Amino acid sequence: MEKVRVCIVGLGWTGSNHYAGYAAIPDKAEVRAVVARSPEMQAKAKAWGIPKIYGSFEEALQDDEVEAFSVCTPHYHHAEMITAAVEAGKHVIGETPACMTVEECRQLRILLYDHPQITAATGHICRSWPTFANAKRLVSSGVVGQVFSLSSNYTHKADPKEYAGSAKWGNDPRARLNLGISYHSVDLLRWIAGDVEEVSGDYSDTARIAILRFKNGALGHVFQSGMTVQPYSLPLYVYGLEGSIHCFWEEQTLKGYLHKSTEWNPDRLESTPLHGRGSPEWKFEMENFVESIRQGTPSTCPLSEGIATVETCLAIQDAMTHSTKVRVTQA
Repeated sequence: MEKVRVCIVGLGWTGSNHYAGYAAIPDKAEVRAVVARSPEMQAKAKAWGIPKIYGSFEEALQDDEVEAFSVCTPHYHHAEMITAAVEAGKHVIGETPACMTVEECRQLRILLYDHPQITAATGHICRSWPTFANAKRLVSSGVVGQVFSLSSNYTHKADPKEYAGSAKWGNDPRARLNLGISYHSVDLLRWIAGDVEEVSGDYSDTARIAILRFKNGALGHVFQSGMTVQPYSLPLYVYGLEGSIHCFWEEQTLKGYLHKSTEWNPDRLESTPLHGRGSPEWKFEMENFVESIRQGTPSTCPLSEGIATVETCLAIQDAMTHSTKVRVTQA
């Protein structure tokens, strides 16, 4: 079976990780082109030996050799670029969030309906972290029994140097997000427990908290802050009637424990190195996307799931704005 020929749009922190993911599966994918506007990013592409370097997304869309796109641009471009790629007959994985507004959610759902033959995915990278994937398998197999509560935090006081590209576009008025709370944590909980029925939340100048009631009756809790004085953290806690799963960071490693009794005798889950520092999740994400094109296998996070997470976050934003519970509805 032939390799999938990919074009990466944007070569910042995330785009570079997409490239590393594809480079790790040379028998299945080949990065044939990139869209890079700045001399710095074009030089990076040349150093990597990428054959085609386009100055605009529109040019790349005309390349018949490109079969699939990785959209790694500022989030306010995601919906329009995903739409253009799909309408051009290209498979696409778009970075998070999939979109930003109710109208964009609706437009993307129509897009999926009109183009069922196209593979479209969202890059919710937490679904590719081995520790969380291990937790997902345990929950799905019934090891912890009926899940009645789960939670995740997103506490990250990022070094401005870490995401240097955001300093260039972060002040653009279009960059303002109104999604209530961390979509990374919301998607992680949705992946574990399913769709959300109703949400509520509150916020201050330094923190945000959301409560999620899932359709299966479970309750979820998400805490987000960019003011915490600690290393990067995105934990997961799952509580079932027959066991619990605790996943959290210890130094440079995400570790997980399965508790099946009240004694300290847990089973250890697969561990994962710190996100983006030589960790393997980008290989797994890109491989899953490519195999969904080659083999027709399900995507770990199809675009429909990315849309549903945005719809949940938009409901959380409404709940916080109006200080009331809000039902999650499909656009």
